[in-house]
Amino acid sequence: MKRVFLIIAVAGVLANARVADAAGLTVVSKFVAGDIPTTPIAAAWNKAREVVIPMSSQIVAKPRAFDLPKGKSSARRVSVRSINNGKAIAFLLEWEDVTENSTVDNPAAYRDAAALEFPLKAVGKEKTHFAMGHEDMAVNIWQWKADLEDRYKAVPIGASYPGEGQEYSIELYQGRLYDLPKKQRKGPVEDLIAEGFNTLTLQDSQNVMGKGNWSGGKWRVVFYRSLTTEDKEHVAFKKRGITPIAFAIWDGGNLEKDGQKSVTTWHELRVE
Repeated sequence: MKRVFLIIAVAGVLANARVADAAGLTVVSKFVAGDIPTTPIAAAWNKAREVVIPMSSQIVAKPRAFDLPKGKSSARRVSVRSINNGKAIAFLLEWEDVTENSTVDNPAAYRDAAALEFPLKAVGKEKTHFAMGHEDMAVNIWQWKADLEDRYKAVPIGASYPGEGQEYSIELYQGRLYDLPKKQRKGPVEDLIAEGFNTLTLQDSQNVMGKGNWSGGKWRVVFYRSLTTEDKEHVAFKKRGITPIAFAIWDGGNLEKDGQKSVTTWHELRVE
């Protein structure tokens, strides 16, 4: 699979050693008959159990959260729910954010964003590192970006901001030029893969969809995808299976971008 490196320094899911519960929490993906909810306000979310997961500031890799004006990232917790119908799976993330930062027209601005992370190899004797994985132990990352909610069709796959070229974009990464693929987004979520720090890579196939809604000082964001795909670099979910899962949130109002964010370590996802 051809990979294209994005210009996002340490933009995967990183976490520091301070976690509230070393044993981890379990998110249960509730089985429901019929369609899965694809909007944050769907009534079906009331059927899923809410799990509130503590978050910490990312201080392992540069740029670190303590370099922010407030000395830390904003989000201290994220509420997680999940639903599946045996064919597709959906996640609802909810977190407090006093400002909506969803209009970004240049690289100097800051957006609200959120991400899910999953290891691609089964948990065994050697566990995938929760900080973007490591060599030969890749992680699959789904990243939602608030500024792409209504304008994702105007931004080519691989371009970070709506102001970039429509047909293609050439980026400079560690002294080398990369041609970004001539594809269009299907929604405000990007499907990514990483094998350690500074290795965040855009997937050729973009199968994850999503939708965000900001209201009353809170973001509600849905991610959804089929349980399995033909791409071996996409996480696969099995009925009655358990998959590690981690989370990250960026607050544009706090000037958070790249590695400056709120994060978690691994928790568990159990699919009914």
